[in-house]
Amino acid sequence: MTDLVPPPHLSPSSIGTFQQCPLKFKYSKIDKLFDPPSDASIMGNFVHDVLEDLYGLPSQERTLDSARNLMRQQWTSKWGEEASTVVHQKDLHDFRWKAWWCVENYFDMENPQEIQPTGLETKVEGNIGGQKVLGFIDRWTEKNNTVTISDYKTGKVPAARYRNGKFFQLLVYSYLIGQMFPDYEVETLELLYIKGGVRLTEKVTASNRDKMIATVSEVSEGINIRCKSGDFEYKTSKLCDWCGYKSFCPAWQ
Repeated sequence: MTDLVPPPHLSPSSIGTFQQCPLKFKYSKIDKLFDPPSDASIMGNFVHDVLEDLYGLPSQERTLDSARNLMRQQWTSKWGEEASTVVHQKDLHDFRWKAWWCVENYFDMENPQEIQPTGLETKVEGNIGGQKVLGFIDRWTEKNNTVTISDYKTGKVPAARYRNGKFFQLLVYSYLIGQMFPDYEVETLELLYIKGGVRLTEKVTASNRDKMIATVSEVSEGINIRCKSGDFEYKTSKLCDWCGYKSFCPAWQ
């Protein structure tokens, strides 16, 4: 049997997919089967695009009225059609309002006129523990060679007992920023849960950085072992209800 070929790189999301269910990872990243978007993923991408466009404006123009106009433009040009593929027609109005509430809540969390990002949707890539990794940072800001990485979340704020590991994605980005810009030190990571108006922060430390590197290495090794054996096992959980592969997954036959 010919060995399966692992993907040329990993991302924080694909690492999470493997940890959730190795078989789902195989379907998505090796077999490259189509994984239909969910209403939650479309909501997140819609709001992210609006905020990216907002920060593309001069600082004095970053107002709620500007955001409202940008949201209309994004809805008309792309996201209205995208949303209609997964959201029932009668629910599209509510979907659009929920997206707008996220943007309104964001303005309650911070004043975008006072923030001058160094980068938006910045592609970062490099090597972590011998594994090629890439990703895209929502927003990062550098001041006096010190960096803060910010990530927008449109989902629910996790309960305190479930917050462990939520900063893994940003720890990956902090390490890659350090490789790309050696003179910069990433100090602060922040998750902006704009649906609930909650900001969670974490400082980058040697301890959490080392744990992140160990996780990337462990996942990379696990993928390579399974590519050689061809055996990617499934893991069942409540998340299976939102999996696009459930209809033919052997766990549910």
